[in-house]
Amino acid sequence: MDQPKKLTAAVPAEEAREQAKAYDSLFSNQKIELDDGTTMEIPPHPDFGMLDDDRQEAYEELIFETESYDREPDIFIPEQNLENGLTLPAETKRGELLRPFRKDGVLVKPPHSVRIVQAALGLEQYTRLKIGGKCAADVWRVWGRQGMEVRNRQSSDSKSNGSSVDLVSVPTSDR
Repeated sequence: MDQPKKLTAAVPAEEAREQAKAYDSLFSNQKIELDDGTTMEIPPHPDFGMLDDDRQEAYEELIFETESYDREPDIFIPEQNLENGLTLPAETKRGELLRPFRKDGVLVKPPHSVRIVQAALGLEQYTRLKIGGKCAADVWRVWGRQGMEVRNRQSSDSKSNGSSVDLVSVPTSDR
């Protein structure tokens, strides 16, 4: 009896990006032109999960580090008794991160937004970006356009929650 063909595990990020490029997906790498006329590719925002493993790891380490940044004081919300008889338990909401970001009272350098770009590109590609006359803000502009396109698609897609398309209600079944 023939054994079924083994399936491979998850598709590597590089293959996913190649497929996105082949289908002109908004999740494909975006080209940015440097001052010398050459181009370099900018990956989608790290939150889309399409970075190479080492870049995704660097990004997640940075996000984890952010948890230790200085914050506003926590907010204590006492127990609340509602008119309908329900009781909401007391809770403490963690204070917002202080901006600009700082850790132990010292300003985070380079700025957090630059560090995100460095994590996503890697220091070698980030250095190439800087030498080419561009900066982290140029990468954020690319990511911002991608984010706007995602939101536009979600709002116009009838299958997405919160879309602008009205759906016909489904009649109740005959019993």
